[in-house]
Amino acid sequence: MSRIGIGIIGAGKAGSNFARTLRGLSGQAETIGFCTAHGETAREAAERFEARLGTADLSELLERGDIDAVIVASPDRHHCRQVVAAAEAGKHVLCEKPMCRSQEEAQSMIAACRENGVTLMVGFTDRFNQPCLEAKRRIDAGEIGVPRMILARRCHPRSVVRGRQWLNDAETGGVLNYAGTHNIDLICWYMGGAPQRVHGEMGQLILEGQEFTDCAVMTFKFPDGRIAALYETFAYPDNYPHGVDRSVEILGDRGVIKIDLMSQPLKIHTPEGLSLADSVTWPEGAHGLEGALRAEVEHFLECIREGKEPMTGGQEGELAIRIASAARRASESGRSVRL
Repeated sequence: MSRIGIGIIGAGKAGSNFARTLRGLSGQAETIGFCTAHGETAREAAERFEARLGTADLSELLERGDIDAVIVASPDRHHCRQVVAAAEAGKHVLCEKPMCRSQEEAQSMIAACRENGVTLMVGFTDRFNQPCLEAKRRIDAGEIGVPRMILARRCHPRSVVRGRQWLNDAETGGVLNYAGTHNIDLICWYMGGAPQRVHGEMGQLILEGQEFTDCAVMTFKFPDGRIAALYETFAYPDNYPHGVDRSVEILGDRGVIKIDLMSQPLKIHTPEGLSLADSVTWPEGAHGLEGALRAEVEHFLECIREGKEPMTGGQEGELAIRIASAARRASESGRSVRL
């Protein structure tokens, strides 16, 4: 397979970022078409990214012989249906996080891809961020000994939610599913497995209007006694200088690793104030987006070509959803939940 044809489902921020990334990988892949809920939006995206098709009909996208794989970048409630349809059409799938809304949906997606012999990858972009990768390499090399405790934070300004009505608990599971799955995945990756017990406290503490759980805290207990804590919110002030302030601290029995993705090396001062430009996850390059998102897409293409299992496959996506669901049950019951 020389150049892989890609169909993108969704043309919002995520879908557009994937298309911008694929522009820089023209020798490896090509964006063939877009599918969105509204045909005009899909056609505009197709024109903007010089794709051949823009449609509101998913079957029209999936029937094309020049499309080998799809990137699902639609609202979360559509993920399961769209991934299953893509798998049944014989297309490999890169699905944005969160993988879906429930463990049952995740299992359906995994089964459909397995039965149809296609790759399923989940877009946990932080695993491809160089600082996160370097931390994993050093953990595996034993530099800090055995990780005993992890603290992970992921904080967005409230403006990210405002005006995006599909960001609500019913469709996205609030901050816990929509953003928290990134840190859930990182913690399990660094700890080398799933927690045994989960506790959570959460609520809509600051945002008003749409039903969206904007603050969550979780604690994990692992089978060998190790622990982790997660702090997730979409309620930072509107004028916060970065779109997402995230950090991870990993305490080992011989040392500690700290990842601080808020302290970007690129700071912009204008009459409007200070902003921190993300030069790690998706910086703009000469031919498209680079950084972690490009590394993620390249990994997906490599897995298709070589028949490899993705680093962030369906099992990792399902585990993150299962843990997030357990944390929500714990918050509702006031009791820890065993996985």
